[in-house]
Parts: sequence; structure tokens; C-alpha cells
Amino acid sequence: MNSANESMTAAELVECTLRMVNQACAAARHELNELEMTAWIAVIETFGPDPTTRFLMDWVSTNSRKAPTVADLRKALDPTFVEEESALERLYKLVVRIGPYTAPTAETAGPTLCRVIENMGGWAKINEIMPERGEDRFAWKAFAERFSAAFGTARAQEFQASLLPADRRPALAAPVGLHEMAAAARGLAQPALELLTNEAGAAPGPRP
Repeated sequence: MNSANESMTAAELVECTLRMVNQACAAARHELNELEMTAWIAVIETFGPDPTTRFLMDWVSTNSRKAPTVADLRKALDPTFVEEESALERLYKLVVRIGPYTAPTAETAGPTLCRVIENMGGWAKINEIMPERGEDRFAWKAFAERFSAAFGTARAQEFQASLLPADRRPALAAPVGLHEMAAAARGLAQPALELLTNEAGAAPGPRP
């Protein structure tokens, strides 16, 4: 297929790969709607036609009764992809290990969990509201439900971002700990303090 690919434009490769997606879905008696096709085009452009084609070949050989989805492709090709249950477990371990004063890096948390943390009010807020797992199952259930809502929003944000060209996708906000928040607050306060000091020093003296 690589030799044939050399004579095809990028758009033609994407279109050819999308036809393979349609065939794989049709084999499972599923017809893609316009939104699904848009999402597939976005992930084909992100991961490339060849990896997507290999995924489809593997998929139809083992999952012939189920139509492949964009989430299936991401799970197979995206090392940062995480399921909701695994994401909650990772968040719990990060909170226990790190605490509120410092925050995990964006690379440690991963893009989905970064969005979840932001959607739940930030790293410090999560440390404040996360209950001890096992001590109060009702409190943990309530927290897990709140996490689930934030996770669903994060998935929607990821999907919306995937539809945009790479240079127009919004920047991912990394988690921020209490120490970093305090440092940022001091940085904002210092220019204001200097301005007040300068104005006071420049104030005119009493009239004769």
C-alpha cells in the first residue's frame, strides 16, 4: 500500500482511509452519520492513514460484529488515552502521593485528566473535596459522580478540539498547586505595590 500511497495526495489518503472506515462499519451494519465522519477524518489526520488502516485491519479480524469507533482507535493508538475508571484511580493516587501544595505535571496527569482537574475547580479544590476512599462510601460515591460529570465534559472538549486545525486548538491548562498559586499572586502584587510606592514618592509637597 505504501507504493500506491506515494502517488496520492494527503487529502486522497484521508478519503481512502475513510472509505475503509465506512466498509468496516458497514460490515457491522452501522452507517456513519455526518458527525461521526467528521470525527473520523480528524483522527485519521491526527494519527495518519497508515496507522489507522492497520488498526482497521486488526479490528475487522477480531471484532467483526462491532463497528469501530473513534474511541476504539484512540485507545489503540493514543498512549495518553484513559478510561473513566482508570482516570479516577490515577487521580486518587496522585492526590494521595502529591497533596495540594505542588501539582502533577501535564505529562504526568495526561491531557484528559488535566481537563478533568480544571473542570472540577483545579488541583487545590480537588484536594479539598476528595474524601478518604473507604471511610465514607456515600461521600466517595458523590465525589465519583462529580468526577464522572467532569470526565464527560473533558471527553467532549477533546472531541471539539480534535475538529480544529492543530494550530487553532486551545492550549491545555496544566494543574497548579498552592505553592505556585501563591507565587503567582506575589508576582501580580509586586508591580501594584511598586506603582503605589512610586506614586507616593512623586506626590507633590504642600503648597507654600
